[in-house]
Amino acid sequence: MTQHPHAPRSLESFNHDGVEIARRKRRAPRGLPWGHFALFALTVVAFKVFLASQIGLASYGAKMAQLAEGSRIERVAAFAMTLDPVSELMVSALQRGFR
Repeated sequence: MTQHPHAPRSLESFNHDGVEIARRKRRAPRGLPWGHFALFALTVVAFKVFLASQIGLASYGAKMAQLAEGSRIERVAAFAMTLDPVSELMVSALQRGFR
């Protein structure tokens, strides 16, 4: 007797008492890991906000301008780390204490 190709398959094993256990095999998730991409983007935004709030907006802008004149990797980093208006608002809120 053959099993339907889309039927759930079970994995059979034995526990420490010698009793046979049938468990379903977990399928690997398909598609792109959008949650991981979102977490990475949030981490980049948090890092650049933290860095800009620590060294100041003027110094941060000067560092990004210096990076933009470097090698290809440095130019990509400068593009990714450029402050957007929301990040600038967050930095100014952090520096003045959310008042």
